[in-house]
Amino acid sequence: MKRKLRHKLRSDAALAQQIANDEEVMLRAAALFGDAESKDLQGIIGEKLHDLQYYDVLGMDRAVSIMSWGRSGSLLLASYLDGHDDVLMLPELSGERLYEFFESYQCLRWQDRLIAYAAFEPDYPRFFEGDFAISPDQYYAAVRAIAEFYSKWPSEFLESRRAFFLFVHIAYSLAQGRKLSTSQPLIGFALHALDDAVARYVVEDFPRAQFVHTVRDPISSCNGMFRFLFAALDDNFPRTYVLAPYSAICCLTNTDRPHFGMESRTRTVRLEDLHHDPVETMRALSDWLGLPPQPTLFDSTFNGIPYVVTSDGKAWSGRRVEQIQRKSWDLSRKDQALLFALFYENFVEWDYPCPKIFGHLMVRCLVFVSLLLVPLKMESIAARAIFQHRILPSLRQGNISHVVRCLFGIGFCRLKMIGLLGPAFSRRLIFGAALLQVDHKRSPVERREDAGVGARIET
Repeated sequence: MKRKLRHKLRSDAALAQQIANDEEVMLRAAALFGDAESKDLQGIIGEKLHDLQYYDVLGMDRAVSIMSWGRSGSLLLASYLDGHDDVLMLPELSGERLYEFFESYQCLRWQDRLIAYAAFEPDYPRFFEGDFAISPDQYYAAVRAIAEFYSKWPSEFLESRRAFFLFVHIAYSLAQGRKLSTSQPLIGFALHALDDAVARYVVEDFPRAQFVHTVRDPISSCNGMFRFLFAALDDNFPRTYVLAPYSAICCLTNTDRPHFGMESRTRTVRLEDLHHDPVETMRALSDWLGLPPQPTLFDSTFNGIPYVVTSDGKAWSGRRVEQIQRKSWDLSRKDQALLFALFYENFVEWDYPCPKIFGHLMVRCLVFVSLLLVPLKMESIAARAIFQHRILPSLRQGNISHVVRCLFGIGFCRLKMIGLLGPAFSRRLIFGAALLQVDHKRSPVERREDAGVGARIET
């Protein structure tokens, strides 16, 4: 009896929390769309009702998920697909958390989910701000039109995960005023977390789903990831600073494989190929995806606006040959040796320069064991920042407890780094590495022939 009572109390508490979360996200959505709701949008809604007749939602069974390996150009690849007449996609990472949102807010009505997703926190989709912002009025009108157009459809479909995924993309496209060339477009979205469960959801919802992974020289990818994380840090110390080196390597050790069971649906693109020969690379990829060639495939855009990348004081859009060069500013020679030992298979399989001596297993083991306990340069950079911005000010203020917490944070993350690298190396040593396969060694003709075969996935 007591066990049943505790179970009921936990269930009631979970339900109360879910209701509170639903109310909170709807309040944020009301704040976002308050102005739109007070306007007369019937004319705009009527236009979008007309445009909705073009979409064959039951026949839209294709999707491509774009995955990253550290800082490896996944958004660059997505920006090349943007604007294609057969592709429906959200800009940047706006679609990354669609499945997470659906799982978290299943109690909302299907129409409310479309509105609430735009207010999903933290890091909610930047639909209405930034370089690629759309109009809140247009998006709100698009959702109203979808709710009216599909109101008599079976609730089983309307409340489904697939309908939510499709309707968010369609609402966004209607808000843009885009005219596609097909009623069954390919849905493209970035999904950086290598989540096998989400991959299964994608295939269940879109039987012809495909997965494209971008990879990069492991040293450049690690260096770039650390710089990205470290530059994005806020004042939530101590963990954000000291975890940047750990996170930079962690994202490389567990995302260099295909999703489980999705090998036949997976293709890999190197960042260096996107910069060296984007035309041939995108032609081969579009063949594999079953997309007709278009000039937009060679333009780096989101919402038709150039996707500008800024790094080290320089800005560019699309191809930049300088990005092919290995970047190792935040990695010492010792750190690079450790990465050569840890990711040797990646260097070889993906055709990146690596000293031949690391081809000997004993050399790799000796290098790794001798360097495992020595802090990386990235860790020293993070510790120096902590000392300058946290420890010294705390010492001047006499806040010894904060100094101790800072020092503890540094030591804790050093242990976490050892706990990450040791098992990762042992795992590769014992079981090998089931890596993503790159077809860079084939000729352009062979790639195109293989792409044609790959596009015909058995479902």
